[in-house]
Amino acid sequence: MDDLIDRWDTFADRFGVLLAALSIAWFAASCAEYAGFVDVPVPVLLPLPGWLAILPAALWNAIWWGFAYPRITARRAERMNMENSNG
Repeated sequence: MDDLIDRWDTFADRFGVLLAALSIAWFAASCAEYAGFVDVPVPVLLPLPGWLAILPAALWNAIWWGFAYPRITARRAERMNMENSNG
């Protein structure tokens, strides 16, 4: 599991500027669409009724904040401690 976390962390570090630019563009487009300045076509990926439509976002946030993010930060701290003890 640590190897997978290290790979994702390296990827995010290497392409941090690109990921930040894409995040800013996505945020700006969603704000403009919400304000009514542009009409972004939204495909219906999951035709779920009512409250079930929020389920994918809830699952994503539960996985990210409950599982992935704590492990990534713990692994970063572990790597930082290993680098400091070796140097």
